[in-house]
Amino acid sequence: MIMKKRQSENVMQSISRLVDMEYEPRNGEWNLIHQRLVKGRKEFEQAATKTMDAVIHMSSMDLTLETNVAAVEKINTSISTAVDAISNSADSTADIASEVSRAHENLTATIIEVSDESGKIMEDIRNCENALTSITGISSSAISTAREMKTDIYGLIDIIQNMNEAIEAINDISAQTNLLALNASIEAARAGDAGKGFAVVAEEIRNLAEETKSLTGSMGAFVSSIREASRKSSDSVDTTVSELERINENIQNVWKITGSNRSGVDHIADSVSSLAAVSEEISSSMNELDNQMQHVSGECQSLKENAQSLAISSNSIAELVEPSKKIEKYLEESTKIMGDMAQDAFYMLDNQIVLNCLNSAIEAHRNWLSTLKDMAQTKELKVLQTDFRKCGLGRFYYAFKPSNPQITDIWEGLEGKHKTFHSYGTEMISAVRSGQTEDLQQIYEQAKVCSEDLIADFKKVIEIIELLSKDNIRIFE
Repeated sequence: MIMKKRQSENVMQSISRLVDMEYEPRNGEWNLIHQRLVKGRKEFEQAATKTMDAVIHMSSMDLTLETNVAAVEKINTSISTAVDAISNSADSTADIASEVSRAHENLTATIIEVSDESGKIMEDIRNCENALTSITGISSSAISTAREMKTDIYGLIDIIQNMNEAIEAINDISAQTNLLALNASIEAARAGDAGKGFAVVAEEIRNLAEETKSLTGSMGAFVSSIREASRKSSDSVDTTVSELERINENIQNVWKITGSNRSGVDHIADSVSSLAAVSEEISSSMNELDNQMQHVSGECQSLKENAQSLAISSNSIAELVEPSKKIEKYLEESTKIMGDMAQDAFYMLDNQIVLNCLNSAIEAHRNWLSTLKDMAQTKELKVLQTDFRKCGLGRFYYAFKPSNPQITDIWEGLEGKHKTFHSYGTEMISAVRSGQTEDLQQIYEQAKVCSEDLIADFKKVIEIIELLSKDNIRIFE
């Protein structure tokens, strides 16, 4: 009877503490109850583990959502600003293109006018050259004729000189004849009647001599007039030849200038042709620019619509944050309830569950520290959990409280170190946002030292739990 009572007490103790027991047939229903309770605790451990994983993932998802929503909103704002700027620039460019197009049309019209005027100028220059050629020929002929005239005048002057000499000789003969007639008249008077006939002849000879003298006098005056006129003609011819030569020289200068003008106009014509080709290219470019501006305007409109869609999507994502936060809150409350339940032997978690959580926390902290290092090196913001209550360790730490005295002192000391560790994340993000990049490496180094201290405590806890597990002692007992 006493044996049965002891067996019954052992069975009840195994069931109340939910420790291993031998399933003997005589225990009957108690074996089934123990099995059901053990199975229920295992299922509770699975539920607790999955709930813990779920709340950790929800915290990570919420953080990612919030970060991405902020990033999307920032990007959308930048896109909207850029689209507005591009749209304004496109409109301004279109207006400028219109003005340039109008100016180009005016330029084209001017080029055509210049081309026409250049053609007319070239025609006038050719006509001028032809006229100059004719004038040069006439001038050369006039110079040649004038020089021949001058030679003839010089010949005429020589003839006039000879005529003067002949007139002087006649005058001398006339004077001598007149003297002889006078002497004959005197002699005839002396002869008396016998000399009357001779006196008449002498008188006629004297009269002829007087008439001859009078005639040669008139001829002298006439010849003098001719000689003076010939001299003046000679001077005029000399002046005319000089003027014609100077005119001919000026014509040659004008010819050179005209040739230079023709070369200049030819160059202008070539430039106008090149300008016309460039104008055609500009016209083609303006058409292409107009097509591109229309394309840009269309793309801007599409981009605006996409930005609006992005804003709607961003709002939709932002709306997801609130329900996900509620889910996270519910899961958090569930883990706390499970943590309280874990104090009861029927729901007490196995030590291995705690070991798995601590090992995951160590790995998560190393990844967190790696992200912090990446931020310090790249000086760019990354997704980083700064709330020490929402990381993997924080979720487990504030939900489950080990009661074994070998662990409690270290466990309680984790909170301050863990909180300090996450504060470096907040400090790093603030420094990156404010541009204080010179402090980033120092923040990382401080976080690294804190992490090493924190992980050392994790390993101590793990070591104690492993020793307790060997003695089949649970940390929640």
